[in-house]
Amino acid sequence: MHLLFSNTETIIKQSKNGKIGGRGQMGEVKNQLFLQHISKSLEEVRSEFRKKHTPKKDNRFLIKGITYEIGACKIDPDGYLFEISSKIPQEVLPKKMVIDKYFKEVVKLINKTSKKPLDCKMENIIRSSEEEIKERDYVKLIYRYKENELYTLEEVEKSLRKHIAKGIPIPDAPGVATPMGKMVLHLLEESVKDNIRQNINDLIDANETIKKEIAVKTKAPGDKPAQKKVAPQPSKTVSKPKAITPAPRKASFAKPVVKKAVAKKAAVKKTPAKKPAVTKPAPKGKTKPSPSKTKPKKVKK
Repeated sequence: MHLLFSNTETIIKQSKNGKIGGRGQMGEVKNQLFLQHISKSLEEVRSEFRKKHTPKKDNRFLIKGITYEIGACKIDPDGYLFEISSKIPQEVLPKKMVIDKYFKEVVKLINKTSKKPLDCKMENIIRSSEEEIKERDYVKLIYRYKENELYTLEEVEKSLRKHIAKGIPIPDAPGVATPMGKMVLHLLEESVKDNIRQNINDLIDANETIKKEIAVKTKAPGDKPAQKKVAPQPSKTVSKPKAITPAPRKASFAKPVVKKAVAKKAAVKKTPAKKPAVTKPAPKGKTKPSPSKTKPKKVKK
């Protein structure tokens, strides 16, 4: 395979017109070599996401309740095709929202990103295991990258000069003899990793945005009555001490009742006290009564 990169100018010319490979055996060998390094890059990206998030079977990974997958690379005459997908979270969707609407909302957001997918599909995938058969709906995005989107001759030459000037070792590529050929493969690998990471992150952002919008819409009707109940609670707690203040008034009403009862008793006691005052002393000008008259009066006492 080192013969492929012994003439770097021929390789770069194939990338300038955006066409992949070339005619004859040389083009087939180049395609195989490029696919080998692209597959290496895709596997590294899968490993990164699986380590950072929850790994699942078949190289898939779980992020915030949604399963994602990075497919293999394919070649067509106009570029390299990459496929990524995410499961539609049916358990999050409200009953009124159909799966097709969720899919369209995802596609709408994805088409606003810097790199638009070549095609968007909604696929029903059946996965069987020893325990059960699972049927899931997925959002599948297919991206196409032309070779000159992944690297250019100017970038290869610039990177090569930088490595040579700073004494940085050029990454090795088995079967490739020339420094230029090694640098092409190195830039190809790095470009594939950067682009696929960005594609996955765009899909993650789209899913999370829609999930948040759904959560707001589904909770909004239920939150309104809840707010009415919660809002008066602080005012009630504050007014409770004020409501206690009338209690002393009730006690004040009870006291006058007791006083009136006592007043009546005192009035009864005063009336018999006036009876002894009826006996008036004899006038000063008159003579003293005889002893015979005064003695009976003393007996009356």
